[in-house]
Amino acid sequence: MPVSKFREELKNILIEPNTTTITSIKQILHENNYFNLSNAERRPILDQVLRCHVLDIVSSKPPNLYDVCKMWTSFTIELVRNEMCTAIMPVAILSDMFAVTTINVCEKIFDHVESNVNVLKEPRFFMASKNNLLRMCNDILRRLSRSQNTVFCGRILLFLAIFFPFSERSGLNIISEFNLENLTEYLNENHFDQTEYMPASIAEDEAKLDIIIEKENDDNNLYLKFWSLQDYFRNPNQCYETEHWKLFISHTDFIISSFQSHKSEHVNKIDNKSAEQNTYYFPKYLPNQKILKLQLSDVNFRRNILIQFLLLFQYLDAPVKFKLDSFKIKPEQQEWIKNSITTIYELINNTPPDGVRFSEVVKSILQREEQWNKWKNDGCPEVTKRLPTSDQSDMTAPKRRNLGDVIKNMTANNKVFLGDPDLTKLWNLKPDNLEACKRPERDFLPSFDSFFKEAFEQLDAELCIESQNKKVNDINFGWRALRLLARKSPHFFANSGDSIQKVPEYLENMIKKTLSKEEISINQEPDKHVSPNNEFKKESIIETEEIPKQIIDQVAAAIGEKWTILAEKLGYQPDKVTCKHV
Repeated sequence: MPVSKFREELKNILIEPNTTTITSIKQILHENNYFNLSNAERRPILDQVLRCHVLDIVSSKPPNLYDVCKMWTSFTIELVRNEMCTAIMPVAILSDMFAVTTINVCEKIFDHVESNVNVLKEPRFFMASKNNLLRMCNDILRRLSRSQNTVFCGRILLFLAIFFPFSERSGLNIISEFNLENLTEYLNENHFDQTEYMPASIAEDEAKLDIIIEKENDDNNLYLKFWSLQDYFRNPNQCYETEHWKLFISHTDFIISSFQSHKSEHVNKIDNKSAEQNTYYFPKYLPNQKILKLQLSDVNFRRNILIQFLLLFQYLDAPVKFKLDSFKIKPEQQEWIKNSITTIYELINNTPPDGVRFSEVVKSILQREEQWNKWKNDGCPEVTKRLPTSDQSDMTAPKRRNLGDVIKNMTANNKVFLGDPDLTKLWNLKPDNLEACKRPERDFLPSFDSFFKEAFEQLDAELCIESQNKKVNDINFGWRALRLLARKSPHFFANSGDSIQKVPEYLENMIKKTLSKEEISINQEPDKHVSPNNEFKKESIIETEEIPKQIIDQVAAAIGEKWTILAEKLGYQPDKVTCKHV
């Protein structure tokens, strides 16, 4: 049995990992080929023998388990580099060790994992073992308590952040989801009873009883409003609903005013090192009614809550790619948020120690958060390092990217490439272009006067404006102007029998005709029943004296039965023209 002989030979060699052991294994694998096994058959056998041997050693609970872990991990790394076993073996052995040891031992062994992060990031190890390493870390995290093993959990998450590339999508919250399972349980109104445990002497004194009940009502009100805000921090999208928004601003104003009335407690430390050692941070605070006032005076607690407000305000007004179109705040809401942010930064500045410096750090973090959000909105493009300045001076102009590579990259990010930068930007504003076109802010129409004001002023010969610099020669202006004329009246495009003009010439003629009609109508009263499609309608017309009734009767007699033709010329639609006999 060649396989069993090969396995027994390896067991005899793997007593203690050293250079001699590697040489012996190399001789068995390459020099002594009497087992008649190929490389694809030998490596899995060595992997299995190695894992079983190390697992037996760890299960025996040696006193120097950290040294054992370090020794065998380094040994398997050398085996991989000498192409004697598969690249997954270092992580596989570490996973076996973590699976059979206690949490305290795992925390010590993890030091060796952190020290070898650069080795595990090498291409030969990374591609083969990244999924197994992620699975190993998740298995450890499932065994840990977030309240008791907070530091160890943080070390694992930091290791994963260092190990995986910055643009690794598996570690990114691409669609900006919130952890809705992060509930904060606190007492509700039904749990409060003012008369419970009230001494009889106080219960009989109505004056004292009213004062105590009023004080307890204030404390209960503060407690309920304070901890109810955690639900908005957990799910900020509630603030886009009218009822929730009213409740949120009411509670927020109350809590901020409470922070302003409660002074924070801080004892100046002479020794900065001892001060840092005595500073404790909590991932989540206790929602206990009796300690709330003490918490309001605690520096770390105040900063924690105030930063939560700033993060929430930033999200409400941030352009997040996967937000619903209805998730928008109004101008008055923006004004309230702006005033609240100013007040919060004043509270942070007045909170010792180093309030002003801490405020600057918070602003820097929030600015980085905006850049992070923009990067995610752009589809998380790959981040590359910039070349040093010395190298850049020697480089020529960058080569133009192939069109196929550009289209492939845009397609991978679910974007459209149309060749023109403006069109490409327009078609990639929103994931769904049809829904973006239905947005209410796109439904607008500029007024006739405001749109043509600049073009009309340029017709003045005294300004001496060159033809190529006139507004009517701008392609974008001409396109929009024709659309606006079409919306006003179809008579702008009626066939008059004249030769076809260029767009700039046509627009100049239309502006001149409009001007002449306006001058004629200055001394006349504007007809309040003129159709909104009338091509010569103006928003503001100078009011003058009324036309005498005698003149009106003469004009009416002259028009006679041809008034329908006049109505059509004035821009009335056929369905608006009806015959009524008086």
